[in-house]
Amino acid sequence: MQENDVYSELAKKLNAPVSKRFLSLVEELLTPEEVEICMELFTPATCPELASRFKVDEKSLAEKLGNLVDRGVLTRGETQYGFHTNLIGFCHDILQSGGVHAGPYAVTQKAKDLFADFFWNEWQDMMAEGASRMAKPGGPHINRVWPAIGALELSPNIRPEEILPEEDFREVVKNAKRRIICSCGCRVVWGKCDHPLNTCFSCFDNSRGEYYIDQPGRTQKEYSLEETLAIVYRNEELGLVHLGSCFCCPDHCMVLNPFRKINRMDLLPPSRFVAAVDEELCIGCQDCIERCAFDAIEMQKSATSKKLKAYIINENCKGCGVCIVGCKQKALRYEIARPPEYITSQPPPPADVGSNWGFYNLK
Repeated sequence: MQENDVYSELAKKLNAPVSKRFLSLVEELLTPEEVEICMELFTPATCPELASRFKVDEKSLAEKLGNLVDRGVLTRGETQYGFHTNLIGFCHDILQSGGVHAGPYAVTQKAKDLFADFFWNEWQDMMAEGASRMAKPGGPHINRVWPAIGALELSPNIRPEEILPEEDFREVVKNAKRRIICSCGCRVVWGKCDHPLNTCFSCFDNSRGEYYIDQPGRTQKEYSLEETLAIVYRNEELGLVHLGSCFCCPDHCMVLNPFRKINRMDLLPPSRFVAAVDEELCIGCQDCIERCAFDAIEMQKSATSKKLKAYIINENCKGCGVCIVGCKQKALRYEIARPPEYITSQPPPPADVGSNWGFYNLK
């Protein structure tokens, strides 16, 4: 198999585009020999098994496998090795939230630049097109918007019993066995905003986080209950939207931006809530407009005042709650817009989301 064919075959197995941008990225990350090793590990195997297949010395192969593990390319169990099984796992675990961000195997700036070029000019269009094809009632809501816990607390009209366990992130944090948070891959790779890095919950309370927290060069960290809740409140106060396992900024997030680019925010599943305005408390400062990532707020004249007041465009509101959290006058609150079945009828996310991206419980 020729060198270019090896890279193309890996792209096909990852369901990635066989394009110049993606192949250039993989060529920067892996040698042809390393690609051949990875392609043998879409199904986990031991070093002796691989050495037999390749007809090579077991000791020298073990050194190469260890190097690939240290670089975030492979995962390793007690005896088995495994490669990432799809494009998301490949990019997240080598370049982003699971990637090696420090030490001798830190991702090179060239690799970061190539990944940025691939994502912004190719992959984000694929993401948007894929979301558009899959959008249907009753479909999975893996990336749905979570209501801000601070906004729920600022909405006394919402009774505690009306908040479902599946949408109450306070309970998720409280019930977690291990609260492992990692760096936002988008900010690490292309650094286009000044928001804090420790905002990604893709490693939270799952085998992926437990695997990577013990690997060299990773920036994952385990937090206490109090520390984790403080991080969540901070993210909300900064105006970051809680989307899936991420806290996203509206300008450079690899989930939000594909939808923004094609003007299809309708593809992003909202929470069960919408924001509502108390006109008597609203002073028309327009801070909420600046905080809204979904163009869901505008200023209108009030029937009871000559001043312009905030007005919620319900069909645009995703119920993220960052406007509520950021209102100094406390003039905003949540209202329930959808029944419990909107959440409870959806297919539940996998018990261990991290396991979808690769092998983290190898034998």
